[in-house]
Amino acid sequence: MPDSTGKKDTVKARMLVNLLGIPALLVIIWLGGVAYAVFVSALVILGLREYLALLPKGELPPRPLPAYLAAAALLAAFARHAGLWGDSQQWDALGLTFFAIVFVLLLALQSVEVVRPSAAPWTTLSTNLVGVLWLAGFGGSFILVRSVDFSSFGLPISVAYRLTLALYVSVWVCDSAAYLMGRRFGKRKLFPQASPNKTVVGSVSGLVAATVLMLLLGLFGWLPGTIFPPTYLLALGVIIIGGFGQLGDFVESRFKRDFGVKDSGRLLPGHGGVLDRFDSLLYVMPVTYLFLELIVLS
Repeated sequence: MPDSTGKKDTVKARMLVNLLGIPALLVIIWLGGVAYAVFVSALVILGLREYLALLPKGELPPRPLPAYLAAAALLAAFARHAGLWGDSQQWDALGLTFFAIVFVLLLALQSVEVVRPSAAPWTTLSTNLVGVLWLAGFGGSFILVRSVDFSSFGLPISVAYRLTLALYVSVWVCDSAAYLMGRRFGKRKLFPQASPNKTVVGSVSGLVAATVLMLLLGLFGWLPGTIFPPTYLLALGVIIIGGFGQLGDFVESRFKRDFGVKDSGRLLPGHGGVLDRFDSLLYVMPVTYLFLELIVLS
Protein backbone atom coordinates (compact mmCIF):
# COMPACT_ATOMS: atom_id res chain seq x y z
CA MET A 1 0.00 0.00 0.00
CA PRO A 2 1.54 3.36 -1.07
CA ASP A 3 2.56 5.71 1.68
CA SER A 4 0.72 9.02 1.31
CA THR A 5 2.41 10.75 4.25
CA GLY A 6 5.01 12.46 2.08
CA LYS A 7 2.41 13.75 -0.33
CA LYS A 8 0.26 15.12 2.52
CA ASP A 9 3.28 16.86 4.03
CA THR A 10 4.07 18.42 0.66
CA VAL A 11 0.51 19.71 0.26
CA LYS A 12 0.58 21.19 3.76
CA ALA A 13 3.92 22.82 3.08
CA ARG A 14 2.63 24.35 -0.18
CA MET A 15 -0.47 25.67 1.59
CA LEU A 16 1.62 27.22 4.36
CA VAL A 17 3.97 28.91 1.88
CA ASN A 18 0.98 30.24 -0.07
CA LEU A 19 -0.77 31.43 3.10
CA LEU A 20 2.25 33.39 4.28
CA GLY A 21 4.00 34.21 1.03
CA ILE A 22 1.22 35.52 -1.20
CA PRO A 23 0.00 38.28 1.17
CA ALA A 24 3.61 39.32 1.83
CA LEU A 25 4.34 39.47 -1.90
CA LEU A 26 1.21 41.55 -2.53
CA VAL A 27 2.31 44.06 0.09
CA ILE A 28 5.85 44.27 -1.32
CA ILE A 29 4.57 44.84 -4.87
CA TRP A 30 2.21 47.53 -3.56
CA LEU A 31 5.03 49.26 -1.68
CA GLY A 32 7.31 49.30 -4.71
CA GLY A 33 10.40 51.49 -4.53
CA VAL A 34 13.34 50.40 -2.40
CA ALA A 35 11.36 47.68 -0.61
CA TYR A 36 10.51 45.97 -3.87
CA ALA A 37 14.07 46.42 -5.19
CA VAL A 38 15.47 44.75 -2.05
CA PHE A 39 13.00 41.89 -2.48
CA VAL A 40 13.98 41.40 -6.13
CA SER A 41 17.67 41.58 -5.25
CA ALA A 42 17.19 38.86 -2.64
CA LEU A 43 15.42 36.69 -5.20
CA VAL A 44 18.23 37.16 -7.71
CA ILE A 45 21.00 36.36 -5.22
CA LEU A 46 19.12 33.28 -3.96
CA GLY A 47 18.43 32.18 -7.53
CA LEU A 48 22.08 32.65 -8.44
CA ARG A 49 23.04 30.61 -5.39
CA GLU A 50 20.78 27.77 -6.59
CA TYR A 51 22.25 28.02 -10.08
CA LEU A 52 25.85 27.83 -8.86
CA ALA A 53 25.02 24.98 -6.48
CA LEU A 54 23.74 22.87 -9.37
CA LEU A 55 26.96 23.15 -11.37
CA PRO A 56 29.02 19.94 -11.27
CA LYS A 57 31.93 21.19 -9.18
CA GLY A 58 34.47 18.80 -10.67
CA GLU A 59 33.74 19.73 -14.28
CA LEU A 60 32.24 23.25 -14.08
CA PRO A 61 33.26 24.70 -10.71
CA PRO A 62 31.20 27.71 -9.60
CA ARG A 63 32.95 31.05 -9.12
CA PRO A 64 30.68 32.55 -6.46
CA LEU A 65 32.62 35.67 -5.43
CA PRO A 66 32.83 37.30 -8.89
CA ALA A 67 29.27 36.15 -9.65
CA TYR A 68 27.70 37.62 -6.49
CA LEU A 69 29.61 40.90 -6.77
CA ALA A 70 28.66 41.34 -10.42
CA ALA A 71 25.02 40.48 -9.71
CA ALA A 72 24.89 43.04 -6.90
CA ALA A 73 26.46 45.69 -9.13
CA LEU A 74 23.98 44.99 -11.95
CA LEU A 75 21.02 45.21 -9.58
CA ALA A 76 22.33 48.51 -8.21
CA ALA A 77 22.63 49.83 -11.77
CA PHE A 78 19.03 48.87 -12.55
CA ALA A 79 17.83 50.48 -9.31
CA ARG A 80 19.65 53.68 -10.21
CA HIS A 81 18.16 53.71 -13.68
CA ALA A 82 14.73 53.31 -12.04
CA GLY A 83 15.40 56.43 -9.97
CA LEU A 84 15.67 54.66 -6.61
CA TRP A 85 19.06 56.22 -5.88
CA GLY A 86 21.27 58.76 -7.58
CA ASP A 87 20.00 60.88 -10.45
CA SER A 88 20.84 58.85 -13.57
CA GLN A 89 17.79 57.74 -15.56
CA GLN A 90 19.26 57.62 -19.05
CA TRP A 91 19.55 54.51 -21.19
CA ASP A 92 23.10 55.45 -22.21
CA ALA A 93 24.14 55.62 -18.55
CA LEU A 94 22.61 52.22 -17.86
CA GLY A 95 24.20 50.76 -20.98
CA LEU A 96 27.64 52.10 -20.04
CA THR A 97 27.32 50.74 -16.51
CA PHE A 98 26.12 47.38 -17.81
CA PHE A 99 29.07 47.17 -20.20
CA ALA A 100 31.54 48.08 -17.46
CA ILE A 101 30.17 45.47 -15.07
CA VAL A 102 30.15 42.70 -17.68
CA PHE A 103 33.70 43.64 -18.71
CA VAL A 104 34.96 43.49 -15.12
CA LEU A 105 33.10 40.22 -14.51
CA LEU A 106 34.57 38.62 -17.61
CA LEU A 107 38.03 39.85 -16.66
CA ALA A 108 37.66 38.46 -13.13
CA LEU A 109 36.45 35.07 -14.35
CA GLN A 110 39.29 34.86 -16.85
CA SER A 111 41.80 35.75 -14.13
CA VAL A 112 40.46 32.99 -11.90
CA GLU A 113 40.85 30.48 -14.73
CA VAL A 114 44.47 31.58 -15.17
CA VAL A 115 45.31 31.26 -11.47
CA ARG A 116 43.13 28.26 -10.67
CA PRO A 117 42.07 26.65 -13.94
CA SER A 118 39.29 24.10 -14.14
CA ALA A 119 39.20 21.04 -16.38
CA ALA A 120 37.35 23.06 -19.04
CA PRO A 121 38.23 26.72 -18.38
CA TRP A 122 36.27 28.35 -21.21
CA THR A 123 33.18 26.27 -20.53
CA THR A 124 33.43 27.09 -16.83
CA LEU A 125 33.82 30.78 -17.59
CA SER A 126 30.85 30.79 -19.96
CA THR A 127 28.62 28.88 -17.56
CA ASN A 128 29.29 31.28 -14.69
CA LEU A 129 28.89 34.33 -16.93
CA VAL A 130 25.57 33.11 -18.32
CA GLY A 131 24.25 32.55 -14.79
CA VAL A 132 24.93 36.16 -13.79
CA LEU A 133 23.51 37.64 -17.00
CA TRP A 134 20.45 35.39 -16.90
CA LEU A 135 19.53 36.02 -13.28
CA ALA A 136 20.81 39.53 -12.54
CA GLY A 137 20.50 40.86 -16.09
CA PHE A 138 16.96 39.60 -16.57
CA GLY A 139 16.02 39.95 -12.90
CA GLY A 140 16.85 43.66 -12.83
CA SER A 141 13.93 44.25 -15.19
CA PHE A 142 11.54 43.40 -12.32
CA ILE A 143 12.64 46.70 -10.75
CA LEU A 144 12.33 48.61 -14.02
CA VAL A 145 8.77 47.47 -14.74
CA ARG A 146 7.56 48.40 -11.25
CA SER A 147 9.18 51.84 -11.61
CA VAL A 148 7.91 52.81 -15.09
CA ASP A 149 6.54 56.36 -15.12
CA PHE A 150 3.02 56.57 -16.55
CA SER A 151 2.37 60.10 -15.22
CA SER A 152 2.13 61.55 -18.74
CA PHE A 153 -1.24 59.84 -19.09
CA GLY A 154 -2.62 61.85 -16.18
CA LEU A 155 -4.22 58.95 -14.34
CA PRO A 156 -4.71 59.12 -10.54
CA ILE A 157 -3.68 55.49 -10.07
CA SER A 158 -0.40 53.62 -9.90
CA VAL A 159 -0.36 51.92 -13.29
CA ALA A 160 3.10 50.43 -12.65
CA TYR A 161 1.78 48.71 -9.53
CA ARG A 162 -1.31 47.41 -11.31
CA LEU A 163 0.68 46.13 -14.29
CA THR A 164 3.32 44.46 -12.10
CA LEU A 165 0.67 42.67 -10.06
CA ALA A 166 -1.17 41.67 -13.26
CA LEU A 167 2.01 40.11 -14.64
CA TYR A 168 2.60 38.03 -11.51
CA VAL A 169 -1.00 36.82 -11.39
CA SER A 170 -1.24 36.11 -15.12
CA VAL A 171 1.94 34.01 -15.05
CA TRP A 172 0.55 31.97 -12.16
CA VAL A 173 -2.77 31.58 -14.00
CA CYS A 174 -0.90 30.48 -17.13
CA ASP A 175 1.12 27.91 -15.17
CA SER A 176 -1.93 26.59 -13.33
CA ALA A 177 -4.05 26.25 -16.46
CA ALA A 178 -1.21 24.55 -18.31
CA TYR A 179 -0.71 22.09 -15.47
CA LEU A 180 -4.39 21.26 -14.88
CA MET A 181 -5.45 21.00 -18.52
CA GLY A 182 -2.27 19.24 -19.56
CA ARG A 183 -2.62 16.69 -16.81
CA ARG A 184 -6.30 16.07 -17.63
CA PHE A 185 -6.33 16.18 -21.42
CA GLY A 186 -2.73 16.41 -22.61
CA LYS A 187 -1.31 13.56 -24.65
CA ARG A 188 1.10 14.99 -27.19
CA LYS A 189 4.32 16.22 -25.61
CA LEU A 190 5.54 19.66 -26.60
CA PHE A 191 9.31 19.58 -25.93
CA PRO A 192 10.02 16.27 -24.19
CA GLN A 193 13.77 16.82 -24.42
CA ALA A 194 13.35 19.84 -22.14
CA SER A 195 10.33 18.91 -20.04
CA PRO A 196 8.78 15.47 -20.48
CA ASN A 197 5.52 16.33 -18.70
CA LYS A 198 4.49 19.46 -20.61
CA THR A 199 1.97 18.94 -23.41
CA VAL A 200 0.61 20.87 -26.37
CA VAL A 201 -2.83 21.04 -24.76
CA GLY A 202 -1.35 22.36 -21.54
CA SER A 203 0.72 25.01 -23.30
CA VAL A 204 -2.19 26.26 -25.40
CA SER A 205 -4.44 26.28 -22.33
CA GLY A 206 -1.94 28.39 -20.42
CA LEU A 207 -1.65 30.85 -23.30
CA VAL A 208 -5.44 31.16 -23.59
CA ALA A 209 -5.88 31.58 -19.83
CA ALA A 210 -3.25 34.33 -19.65
CA THR A 211 -4.78 36.16 -22.60
CA VAL A 212 -8.31 35.96 -21.25
CA LEU A 213 -7.15 37.26 -17.88
CA MET A 214 -5.36 40.24 -19.42
CA LEU A 215 -8.43 41.10 -21.52
CA LEU A 216 -10.64 40.87 -18.42
CA LEU A 217 -8.29 43.14 -16.48
CA GLY A 218 -8.65 45.67 -19.29
CA LEU A 219 -12.42 45.22 -19.52
CA PHE A 220 -12.92 45.89 -15.81
CA GLY A 221 -10.53 48.83 -15.75
CA TRP A 222 -7.68 47.38 -13.70
CA LEU A 223 -5.42 48.08 -16.68
CA PRO A 224 -6.72 51.38 -18.13
CA GLY A 225 -7.69 51.34 -21.79
CA THR A 226 -6.02 54.71 -22.46
CA ILE A 227 -2.69 52.96 -21.97
CA PHE A 228 -3.52 49.34 -22.77
CA PRO A 229 -6.01 48.99 -25.63
CA PRO A 230 -7.14 45.44 -26.54
CA THR A 231 -4.30 44.99 -29.05
CA TYR A 232 -1.71 45.69 -26.34
CA LEU A 233 -3.48 43.35 -23.91
CA LEU A 234 -3.47 40.63 -26.57
CA ALA A 235 0.25 41.15 -27.07
CA LEU A 236 0.84 40.89 -23.33
CA GLY A 237 -1.27 37.74 -23.02
CA VAL A 238 -0.33 35.84 -26.16
CA ILE A 239 3.24 36.84 -26.92
CA ILE A 240 4.78 37.95 -23.65
CA ILE A 241 3.08 35.88 -20.93
CA GLY A 242 1.83 32.89 -22.93
CA GLY A 243 4.89 32.79 -25.19
CA PHE A 244 7.98 34.14 -23.44
CA GLY A 245 6.69 33.12 -20.00
CA GLN A 246 6.40 29.49 -21.03
CA LEU A 247 9.76 29.72 -22.78
CA GLY A 248 11.31 30.69 -19.44
CA ASP A 249 9.72 27.64 -17.86
CA PHE A 250 11.14 25.38 -20.57
CA VAL A 251 14.61 26.93 -20.27
CA GLU A 252 14.74 26.28 -16.54
CA SER A 253 13.31 22.77 -17.00
CA ARG A 254 16.01 21.98 -19.54
CA PHE A 255 18.67 23.34 -17.22
CA LYS A 256 17.48 21.10 -14.37
CA ARG A 257 17.17 18.12 -16.70
CA ASP A 258 20.75 18.55 -17.88
CA PHE A 259 21.95 18.41 -14.28
CA GLY A 260 19.62 15.60 -13.25
CA VAL A 261 17.53 17.38 -10.61
CA LYS A 262 13.79 17.79 -10.13
CA ASP A 263 13.84 21.13 -8.30
CA SER A 264 16.39 23.94 -8.36
CA GLY A 265 16.35 24.11 -4.56
CA ARG A 266 14.34 23.56 -1.40
CA LEU A 267 13.93 27.11 -0.18
CA LEU A 268 10.13 27.08 -0.62
CA PRO A 269 8.73 23.84 0.85
CA GLY A 270 6.40 22.15 -1.61
CA HIS A 271 7.35 24.60 -4.37
CA GLY A 272 11.03 23.93 -4.92
CA GLY A 273 13.50 26.79 -5.25
CA VAL A 274 13.43 30.40 -6.35
CA LEU A 275 14.17 29.46 -9.95
CA ASP A 276 11.24 27.03 -9.95
CA ARG A 277 8.82 29.77 -8.89
CA PHE A 278 10.12 32.74 -10.87
CA ASP A 279 11.53 31.19 -14.06
CA SER A 280 8.67 32.45 -16.26
CA LEU A 281 8.80 35.96 -14.83
CA LEU A 282 12.53 36.11 -15.63
CA TYR A 283 11.47 36.26 -19.28
CA VAL A 284 8.17 38.08 -18.94
CA MET A 285 9.56 41.11 -17.13
CA PRO A 286 12.38 42.13 -19.52
CA VAL A 287 10.19 41.65 -22.60
CA THR A 288 7.41 43.64 -20.94
CA TYR A 289 9.81 46.47 -20.14
CA LEU A 290 11.00 46.62 -23.74
CA PHE A 291 7.37 46.53 -24.89
CA LEU A 292 6.54 49.46 -22.62
CA GLU A 293 9.53 51.57 -23.63
CA LEU A 294 9.48 50.86 -27.37
CA ILE A 295 5.72 50.70 -28.02
CA VAL A 296 3.44 51.80 -25.18
CA LEU A 297 5.38 54.91 -24.09
CA SER A 298 7.03 55.81 -27.38
